[in-house]
Amino acid sequence: MSNPNFGSRRNFAQRPNFRVSVIIVNEKKEILLVQHKKANRYYWVLPGGRIEYGESFEQCGVRELKEETNLDIKFGKVVFLSEAIAPDRSRHIINIYATGEVIGGELKVGDEPMLADAAYKPILELEKITLYPPVADKIIKTYKEGFTKLEYLGNLWV
Repeated sequence: MSNPNFGSRRNFAQRPNFRVSVIIVNEKKEILLVQHKKANRYYWVLPGGRIEYGESFEQCGVRELKEETNLDIKFGKVVFLSEAIAPDRSRHIINIYATGEVIGGELKVGDEPMLADAAYKPILELEKITLYPPVADKIIKTYKEGFTKLEYLGNLWV
């Protein structure tokens, strides 16, 4: 029996995209962010990206941080899960957020055309930054609590 909430039959062949984002906070209480540019629009994201087939969350996080920031990291623990489902069901992204720690490398923005910058920003001022997905308040709250629990954040499509 088909479910009308899931769109046309062609959508059943599509699969969600899985993405890993890594939350890195340094000793100065600054969080590592990557700035993306699309056309004339600039916004910040947590470093990370799409999981490749056969890749673990940890492998993806380590690889993406190296590609986007030139940093080597130790993957920590998963602290958030969220989804982004387009209203027309054309896109479905599952986001996995984990902590991490820098263990080497020198911060430098990667070569991907969408990357505009990589920088540390004060974590307690994160809500003042255009961040996608919109998880700044959750990051700040959980940071203050010590990233002690796993939390599902729901559908964060923007």
